Amino acid sequence: MSQSMEQIATELRGALGGGEVVGESGSKEPRFELFHAANSICSQKVRAVLAHHGIPYRSCVLNIFEGQTYLPANIRLRLIGCAELGGGLVAGHTGSTSASQGGCDPAVVPTLIDWETGRVLVDSKRICVYVDGIAAGETTLRPQSLQDAIDAEVEFVDNMPNYQMLAGKPPGEDHRPESRRKSNGVGFAMSKVERCDHYLNEFADDADLVRGYSAKRSKELQAAQQLFTPEAMRTAYDKAEAGCSHLEQMLSSGSGWVVGDTMTMADLYWGLELLRMKNMAVESFWTGGAKPAVEAFIQKVESIPAIRSSVIQWPGAMY
Repeated sequence: MSQSMEQIATELRGALGGGEVVGESGSKEPRFELFHAANSICSQKVRAVLAHHGIPYRSCVLNIFEGQTYLPANIRLRLIGCAELGGGLVAGHTGSTSASQGGCDPAVVPTLIDWETGRVLVDSKRICVYVDGIAAGETTLRPQSLQDAIDAEVEFVDNMPNYQMLAGKPPGEDHRPESRRKSNGVGFAMSKVERCDHYLNEFADDADLVRGYSAKRSKELQAAQQLFTPEAMRTAYDKAEAGCSHLEQMLSSGSGWVVGDTMTMADLYWGLELLRMKNMAVESFWTGGAKPAVEAFIQKVESIPAIRSSVIQWPGAMY
């Protein structure tokens, strides 16, 4: 890769209008720079952890629907992060956003730059753990005595079928937001394949970009072919409802928080997952007495300052 990380970040930042600082950083440039999207649930997780710790950062927002995650500079930046992450680039689509399950996607968000260490970090779970580890202290979201239990819940949420529920037609009546009802998933995924084809043609002589766009193309083509059949969508919704049943058990057996007696990263992750489900109009999973602990939990989640500032009040975060 001929360009340095600094040059790539400058190019991407410029294409996005320069970004703005979130939080108080005084006269200093923030240590962290976050490339993210308002409506990306993975971005929302990172923003919530940063907000919880009151960590300032330079916010550079990409518009997913305008295809800005496919900008060459974003691909190049993420390829640096993917190389550090290890495990190879994505080859297919699992229906979840988990990099540990599907590989590193070079055309998504979020991406965090730690300018103090010069590291480029990808995978929202890894970023959240990294930021929380730096902040540490009494505000930690992963107290050492509960880390295994917290990480198990974070991994559980990370593998929920968010992509299918966002893009695909649900079983039965479609109660999704009006803006999403025209999507059956296949057209959405194929539009990403076509975007990759455009860039593959434009940058046919650039080995790095060809590798990145080819990986993304394979992922979205598989999504179009496999993820949005009626059977696959039924399985996805059943998995989401089973996840809510699991959460009901966790909440009913404890203090009203997912793990332990205070808010942890597990609560942020589950809270954002429930907000996404609520956006997709599947409150029937927990309302009407179906799962009273979950229903009470989401009301509590909506008052958490970090979630309010990073999602509920963040422009464009809610569909």
